[in-house]
Amino acid sequence: MPAARRDPRYSVQDIIAIVQDGESDVDVPFDDTDASDEESDNDPRVDKGNQEPSDSPANVDIEPRENESTMPRDRYPRQNNDFITPNTDFSGPPGTDDVTFLLTPLQYFQKFVSENMIQALATSTNEYSVQKDGRSVNTDSKEIQKMLGMYLRMGLVQMAASRMYWETDTRHPPVADVMPRSRFQSLLAKLHFVNNLTASEIEKRDKLWKLRPWLESFREKCLQVVPEEHSSVAEMAIPVKGEFISIKQHMRGKPHPWGFKVWVRAGISGMMLDFDVYRGSKNAIRVKSELGLSGDAVATCNRYVRGVDLLASFAAKYKFALKSRRWYMYIFWHTITLAVVNAWLLYKRHCQALAMPKKETLNMRKFQAQLASSLILMDSTLTTPRRGRPSSGTGSPDAAESPLTAGKRPSSDDGSPNSPSKKSCAHPPLDVRMDLTGHFPMKVKRGRCRHCSKGYTNTQCSKCDVRLCFSEDRNCFWDYHCE
Repeated sequence: MPAARRDPRYSVQDIIAIVQDGESDVDVPFDDTDASDEESDNDPRVDKGNQEPSDSPANVDIEPRENESTMPRDRYPRQNNDFITPNTDFSGPPGTDDVTFLLTPLQYFQKFVSENMIQALATSTNEYSVQKDGRSVNTDSKEIQKMLGMYLRMGLVQMAASRMYWETDTRHPPVADVMPRSRFQSLLAKLHFVNNLTASEIEKRDKLWKLRPWLESFREKCLQVVPEEHSSVAEMAIPVKGEFISIKQHMRGKPHPWGFKVWVRAGISGMMLDFDVYRGSKNAIRVKSELGLSGDAVATCNRYVRGVDLLASFAAKYKFALKSRRWYMYIFWHTITLAVVNAWLLYKRHCQALAMPKKETLNMRKFQAQLASSLILMDSTLTTPRRGRPSSGTGSPDAAESPLTAGKRPSSDDGSPNSPSKKSCAHPPLDVRMDLTGHFPMKVKRGRCRHCSKGYTNTQCSKCDVRLCFSEDRNCFWDYHCE
């Protein structure tokens, strides 16, 4: 007589392995295990003497390893109900805002980096300089804006080191003429985001406590963006080469594998909607998860789009790598780059909503250039510093130049270096035109007015670098700056 058929026996460890491997078609008799064992022991048809000793894990007492989490048996109970497909129709607000007109690049940027954030940064920088050197660096929000504008210009024209923008052979006036190199490096060294003396011990347990106020403010601004229908969550790398950094991670497959890991939620256009900087395991103990680290970041998601990869490609286009001894500064400068990308993508969204032609839409390079000029020139008066001794020729190295055309070498069709230069046809950013600060008339060679395009004038705005009528009959100088 054949032996009675017995149901397979599974230990808790076997069940966990089956669940992790995704084998959901295995029937496990949870409810009658004890009863079947008891019946088999009392069944006279079973020849116990011929049974071989079992080496299954069910007969072995396995103790869990130290610091290893064990999953409860009923955490994922088996259900025999039919799967009901959830409703995946998009029911959120429309993907475009109610737009009636476009904003300036600076206004879009301030949606992510507000004036209050800049003012708090200037205040913390002054406090930190007193705590470190015993004297204040005496900076303000406007000087911080100039420094951000210089950083954006460095990304447009990149050099091997920041000092090269001021060196004689490689000097770049759009950056060097904004502020002296010593002042720029002093601000970089004193830049701070929190008061070290008022931070509590609980706050200091956070590995990013020195940058936490800035990160929370920036994240709050990103959450206010109207999300798109399709979004993705993935990791983004912030490259860093420093040693002894506790939260530095190795990310296989990235162009720069060593750096900071940031979990990012981005829309299909690349717009960053939310983020979180990965700070490593808590108390140096990583609790094992049946879903994995990526699964913990994305719990119920059945579709992925490459929004995060698109965001990373935009961020790498015009980003300048400023070196610093403080590792968290790399995260700060990356948030500035992400704010520029978000501002540009929001500008493009509004251009599409207004059905603006693509040829009239600013690309990222021009958008970043106008933003940098607005951060530097708005509400300020700039004069080119005098360098060197006057030459014996008709030109003079210490002659005053406009901030918008500083560093442009005079040229003409005949190639003569002393011929009048051809001015750029681009207008300055609207923020600069309307700030009513530092716009002084100056006499130049006679040319066509840039406002009315009818009259000829020899009056030019010292800040905007455009010729404007300034006479009793026509005052285009006032209309250009106040309309």
